[in-house]
Amino acid sequence: MSIRQFRALQAIGEHRSFARAADALNLTQSAISMQVAALEEALGTSLFDRKRRPPELTRTGKIALRHARAIVSHYDEMVDAITAVRAYRGEFRLGAIPTVLTNLLPDGLIALRASSPELVVSVASGLSGDLLEMTASGEVDASLMHRPRTIDPALEWSEIARQQIVVIAPADSVETTPDAVFAKYPYIRFNRRAWVAPLIEGRLEELGIAPRTHTELQSIEAIYLMVGLGLGASILPDVGNARGSLDGLRVLGFGEPPLYRSIGLLSRRDLTKKAARAMVAEAFAAAAQPAP
Repeated sequence: MSIRQFRALQAIGEHRSFARAADALNLTQSAISMQVAALEEALGTSLFDRKRRPPELTRTGKIALRHARAIVSHYDEMVDAITAVRAYRGEFRLGAIPTVLTNLLPDGLIALRASSPELVVSVASGLSGDLLEMTASGEVDASLMHRPRTIDPALEWSEIARQQIVVIAPADSVETTPDAVFAKYPYIRFNRRAWVAPLIEGRLEELGIAPRTHTELQSIEAIYLMVGLGLGASILPDVGNARGSLDGLRVLGFGEPPLYRSIGLLSRRDLTKKAARAMVAEAFAAAAQPAP
C-alpha cells in the first residue's frame, strides 16, 4: 500500500467520481483506477460496487475511506512539520493575474528570495476564473488573484491586499469627475472577463455613465501606455507600486464610497507544500504594505 493509493481513494470519496478525482489529482482515469485496484488487492477486498454507475463504495470501502483520510492527513502533517524546520527546497507553482505582474508579484518575489532563497517559483499568468480552475485541479500550488464570490470548502483564501478601483486619465486632462472624463475621452476597457469587471460595470451604472469604448485590453501596462499617449481614459485597480507606470497619468476617484477589490492567495487545503504556501503568503502580504 502507498500514500498515492490512499490519496486516490480520498479523492474519489470527495468528488464521488473516478473521472473528477483523476482531474483533481492531475492523473488519467486509468491511472487512478489502477491505484484503487492495487489498494483493493493489498486489502483483499472490493472497495467499490462496480455494477452501479457511477461505482459506489462498499461497506468495507467506506471503512477504508475513513482511515485513508486520516492516513493522508497525518502524512501531510508529517511532511509539513519536517518542511517547517528547514529552508524549503523545490518548486512552487504560482498563478498570478495580469494586474499584479508588474507590481505586487516582483515585490513579493524579492521578499521570497530573501526569506526562502532555495524556493524556486514558477509563475503562470491568467485571469482569476482560469486560475481558480488551475488551483482546484492542482495545476498550480496557489494563485495570487481576485477573491472568488464563493470559496469551495476544499480551498482556502488568505487576503493580501485591498486595492481601490480608480479612474486614470491623461496628464493634461483637467476634468475632475468620472462623468466629465468619459464625456471627453473614449474608454480603454480592461478585459471584461476579469473578475474586477462586474465591480467596474456596476459602479458605471450607478453613476449613469455609458462610456464610448475605444479598445479592450488584458495588459494593464498597455492601458497605461495608451492613456499616457492621450488615446483615452480607463478604470483599473490601483495596484500601488507599478514601478513608474503611473508617472505622467492622473488618478481620480471612482465615485463614493470608494470601491475596492480583494487580492489574496487561493490554494487547496489537502495538498502538501502548506509551509511553502505560508511563506509565499507572508512574503506577498509584506510586499503589499505601503512604504513608511
